[in-house]
Amino acid sequence: MFKAVKELNKKQQKNLKVGDTNGKLAINPNDTLNLTASFFKEKFQSGTATEIEAFTGSPRKLHQPITKEEVKKSFDNLNNNRAPGEDGIYAGLLKYGTQELNEQIAKILKQTFERHENLDIYARELIAISKPGKPKGPPKNLRPITLLNTIRKALFKIVLERIRLHVEQYLSHSQPEQDTSVCIPPEQSPGKYQA
Repeated sequence: MFKAVKELNKKQQKNLKVGDTNGKLAINPNDTLNLTASFFKEKFQSGTATEIEAFTGSPRKLHQPITKEEVKKSFDNLNNNRAPGEDGIYAGLLKYGTQELNEQIAKILKQTFERHENLDIYARELIAISKPGKPKGPPKNLRPITLLNTIRKALFKIVLERIRLHVEQYLSHSQPEQDTSVCIPPEQSPGKYQA
């Protein structure tokens, strides 16, 4: 019964309609893909960009190893209602995982940094969706969305938590838009703007 109701209420996914600047819509899905890909390639890949070289140095132990508690806290702060990236890991799997999972992820992250290994967590997936209220047509009316890997999101939360207090020492209190606490839920914020 519940499955039937769920199927009836499911929204029909609409096909993306893209066209050229003259308003002629692409009918073939490959034409839609090519128009969209060439538009965003032009926007995101300029010929003047230089590649950043990877850090090279002798492997060494971290001064402050990543702990299972940090991993657990970062998993707890993940939003369940986000699409996973290329890794296909949903936030809920990590959020409600066992303590052993937290220990293993902490161990993997620690070893990766100590050995200078490449952690392949970079965003590669770009999805284009229609902007609300914009007419269908040229790719400029599309909104790009990058799907980040869930492990990457968790690692960013660990790094943010580690640097937050140090960064706040150098930020002006008169610049709330530069405040790193806006990245942190209000209940965890230090509340330095309270009267």
